Amino acid sequence: MIDVPGTQESAAAQQIEQLEAELATELNRYNSDEQAAILKRIVSRLKRERYVRSPIVIVKEMIRTPLVWLLMAMGITIPLLFYILIVWVSLAVER
Repeated sequence: MIDVPGTQESAAAQQIEQLEAELATELNRYNSDEQAAILKRIVSRLKRERYVRSPIVIVKEMIRTPLVWLLMAMGITIPLLFYILIVWVSLAVER
């Protein structure tokens, strides 16, 4: 793909290159053993976050779905309807 100046792709590519250069300069401040430990930690964190999402994110996604709101509404209305039905039946039986 050809990078055309002024496009989003070239801006994103430039940002990535800047971040890579910044990472390389920061890693150069440490010796090779520390660099290996830092890179291992970064890679393990990336892998873990790819497969394991935080519970907060999962709950946020669940709240956005209409099914959850429908189930919550049903959970509220069904006990109320049973209560009204029991009261209505008991009043009808007393007559």
